[in-house]
Amino acid sequence: MNKAKTSLKDTQEALETAKYSYEENLRKLQSIEQQAHAAQASGDDAGAKKLMMQAIQVEEHLSVLDADIKYLESLLNEKPKPKNFNIILLSLIPLALILFLGLGYWWHLTQKAPTTTSCLPSGTKLRINGSTSMVGINQKLKGLIESKCPGSVIETASNGTDIGIQQVTAGQVDIAAVSRPLNAQEQANGLVPTFVKRDAIAVVVGKQNPFQQGLTTAQVADIFKGNITNWSAVGGNNSTIQVINRASVSGTHHAFAELVLKNAEFGTTPNITTYPTDETTPILKKLQTDGISYGSYSQVNQKSVRVVPINGLMPDSQQYPLRRQLFYIYRDPMSPAVKTFMGFLKSPEVQKIIDEN
Repeated sequence: MNKAKTSLKDTQEALETAKYSYEENLRKLQSIEQQAHAAQASGDDAGAKKLMMQAIQVEEHLSVLDADIKYLESLLNEKPKPKNFNIILLSLIPLALILFLGLGYWWHLTQKAPTTTSCLPSGTKLRINGSTSMVGINQKLKGLIESKCPGSVIETASNGTDIGIQQVTAGQVDIAAVSRPLNAQEQANGLVPTFVKRDAIAVVVGKQNPFQQGLTTAQVADIFKGNITNWSAVGGNNSTIQVINRASVSGTHHAFAELVLKNAEFGTTPNITTYPTDETTPILKKLQTDGISYGSYSQVNQKSVRVVPINGLMPDSQQYPLRRQLFYIYRDPMSPAVKTFMGFLKSPEVQKIIDEN
């Protein structure tokens, strides 16, 4: 009996260690990718390439950790335990410990997540503004936290990534929801990112658009630069492509420019219109039969539009080329309300909300 209890305890400890290592690897990946973006922006292509190779290695570690976590959870849920339970356990615990110790360099960046999350005190107001790509997550978290913490208020807005960053820097909001990495100046201003999830940018046309094919990233770049202005140039009908670009305050605008245009300028040809505010639904309504635009996949996957395959891939593919990261940004030092909010992000209930939105 005592031996069984010890095995169960060891498995639980190994699972907690593996989960913590997974979170630390996510933070490490975020840091490496931000450094790579900065290196690329400064013209250091060799440095950027080296950093991205490191990022790939970390992603591989995350994949291994994820498999170990799922297996450990299956062991804990399995009844009765298999006869070779202790052998399996002995093989998994060293792996989890090695991964944990290998992240010692990153220990000073954060503290281990608590097993329970405290609640926002009654009367607390937390303000969030930023990317439209995170409006669904923000609204769901608002409902969850206000229901669990009576008397607390979560105010949310979606005026764009840049405005969210400006407001959190000025102390006008507590958290910025953003869809691009921080630049060097923003980090120098004391802003700190917390990784939320990976997201895909989808290229979309109206449901009634006769264009039924896919595009390459080069074709998409030429369309948004104004080099291709007629659907016939990409296999469609002989009609002008009406390009609807997102507002410059949009983090999705910046991410699209980086991923597709390689930081070149958007075109200024007569067929290109920039929507004045960072809103997704009004843009989608304007696509009709000849328009094209882009947005977060979670928001544009609607009946009114059709997602265009890029390089033969849809946004839900892991190899899809237009992928970026979403973050919550706060100003250091972290306020008690922000610290509590960040604690909520670690709960399984919130992780489910994030995954589904």
